[in-house]
Amino acid sequence: MRKSRWLLLILNFLAGAFLVSFGNGVSANAKTIKITFPKHVVAKHPATINTVNFGKTVGVLSDGVINVKVYPGEQLYKTNQGLRFLTQGTVQMMNPPNGHFASYSPLFELIEVPFVFKTNVDFYSFLYGKTGEKLLRSLQKSNMHGITFADEGPFVIATKNRLINSPSDFKGLKIRTSGHPVVEKALQLLGASTTRISLGEVYSAAQQGVINGVFTTITAYVNRHLYEVLPYATLWPGHAAYVWVASKSWWDGLNPFYRHLIDTTAKESALKYDHQVWSIKDKYVNIIKKHGGKYHELSASQLDKIHAKIKPLYSDLKKKFGAGIIDEMMR
Repeated sequence: MRKSRWLLLILNFLAGAFLVSFGNGVSANAKTIKITFPKHVVAKHPATINTVNFGKTVGVLSDGVINVKVYPGEQLYKTNQGLRFLTQGTVQMMNPPNGHFASYSPLFELIEVPFVFKTNVDFYSFLYGKTGEKLLRSLQKSNMHGITFADEGPFVIATKNRLINSPSDFKGLKIRTSGHPVVEKALQLLGASTTRISLGEVYSAAQQGVINGVFTTITAYVNRHLYEVLPYATLWPGHAAYVWVASKSWWDGLNPFYRHLIDTTAKESALKYDHQVWSIKDKYVNIIKKHGGKYHELSASQLDKIHAKIKPLYSDLKKKFGAGIIDEMMR
């Protein structure tokens, strides 16, 4: 990981040095490259800040040729709508959660399989290895160019009136998810029902009693103040990723230099976020508690009981994707 980070830093430095030396020759007559970049999370969310900083960096390194406009909080499009426009070339770039890509490539179901990745290093080995590359390539048939992944960070299941301690605590819960099939199946095996609701609608849905639970990242949970309506948060044993993508037809038409600049800067931004999103976990836990919420991490024995309940999920995945890839993930 460190070698990759330093390599990307060096590449970006060289790109900057190139523009300093030859900037007038490269960009004086260059047409502005406008990038519309919808974001699903609010402006103050760390993932949005990371994306805005990506835009600022490519703007500076391109001597102003690249102009990235980020639209946070789904103010431009809902995420699935934005992805449809991206496949049509109207939207140039996005980095939404991996759950939104399962309808384009079923392989993306593999990312959020619970209990598979024991450590962050295991997860990153999956994302940045051959399987991750295969996932990104699988999007090409939908006119998407996969650039890289970024860790979404810790996940929580938050409810209206109880912490999760055992499988029985899931009974009677109607939990909002982003629609990822693997997550929905796992929660249903535990006894909960699930529904797909946009993040921006979760707060009001909880107030109105449409849902009494949410499955989301701890960053989204805090930044959308969901602890006010669903104050009991339990850490979930799973991972997920943001997927940096571009419209393939737009990407293929870029000048190779600018395409390389966007690619390396996006990957560096993602690596920075991988570190940042876990380093701020304690800060977010303190915010939850400060506002009267409860936070809980399951013990090893509690995790074992939950794990046992969702084992049929692995059999289903082996039938769908083959035993080889699932067994390899679970080693």
